Amino acid sequence: MADESAVKVCVRVRPLIQSTEVTDLVPVHWKADKQAIHQVDEGCITKTFNFDRVFSAVETTKQLYQEIAKPLVVSTVQGYNGTIFAYGQTSSGKTFTMMGSSHMPGVIPLAMEDVFLTIKNCPKKEFLLRVSYMEIYNETVTDLLCDSWKRKPLEIREGNYVRSKTCIRTLLMSL
Repeated sequence: MADESAVKVCVRVRPLIQSTEVTDLVPVHWKADKQAIHQVDEGCITKTFNFDRVFSAVETTKQLYQEIAKPLVVSTVQGYNGTIFAYGQTSSGKTFTMMGSSHMPGVIPLAMEDVFLTIKNCPKKEFLLRVSYMEIYNETVTDLLCDSWKRKPLEIREGNYVRSKTCIRTLLMSL
């Protein structure tokens, strides 16, 4: 894909769950490299799907963040808009990639750490942060920064914006 594109399409291959691990008895019907996923039929590649980057099952969230998300975070601190969009079927690893775990932070905690570190390192500069964290599920948009007990579907209006009637939250973080 073109390097000059503002949109990057990346795929992260989720490790197989132990109960579905491939054995010699189960044929693998695809393989991946750094920029493509290939469909394999009877030992031959029959289709290729190209992406800006394909992250293998052994690559970490930190590697994904450093290569794809961090440059976007840096540009947002410089005043540009940025979006990271995770898409996939149930159990494909979206939440793990974005949120992580207590011992392996995801894209969102890593991004917030970098944003606040940048702010701390620029004490003479004033920053205004606006962050959205939304889920789109079954054609319903939900604000995930709202407390779960206040959570209601967001209103979608003409003009390409989402308006929340449910809550406005100010996030304060001491540096």
